[in-house]
Amino acid sequence: MAQVKGVAILGQVKFIKKNHHDVLPRVVDALPPESAKYMQEHILVTAWYPYQLYTDLLRSLDKIIGTGDLSTCIEQGRLSAQHDLASMFKMFLNFSSVQSMLSRVMVAWSSYYDTGLIEISQMTDADATYVIKNFPEIDLAHIKNVQGWVEQFFLTALRLKEVRSEIIRCQCDGAPLTELHFSFNA
Repeated sequence: MAQVKGVAILGQVKFIKKNHHDVLPRVVDALPPESAKYMQEHILVTAWYPYQLYTDLLRSLDKIIGTGDLSTCIEQGRLSAQHDLASMFKMFLNFSSVQSMLSRVMVAWSSYYDTGLIEISQMTDADATYVIKNFPEIDLAHIKNVQGWVEQFFLTALRLKEVRSEIIRCQCDGAPLTELHFSFNA
């Protein structure tokens, strides 16, 4: 079973508290019982937790403040990237090439998840394709969260006006890997 570091769970909690103030109790109440029990305990930054807890939290938030279409997961990913790029990943914005920045950021994947890996399969001046491999349990809410994070990364790192993205294929639908495509507009 896939696991996620407590820092990812706490990042979701921080996002909820900062952007939706009093919604956290409702989000926790909407969790399945096995995930809710973890939220009643003290989540440790460096401890490993069931991946299901992370995706349940994403889906519960989308259900409470969103429309149930997981668009809240994309928005949360964008806001997480803004925070990360202003703090712990700020140094990556000083690399000479976007490819260097991206490869450094992608190494961070294993700091959050004990399963899968993310890599760039192609990148040009106009677009990029990411693949997530070896993560058969991946959830669409998580993929949309990653989609939003990468969109914001490109907007910030490349100082773009617009980034469009789409999920080409997904392991959650039985594909051998998850593929995300990003198009840039300077």
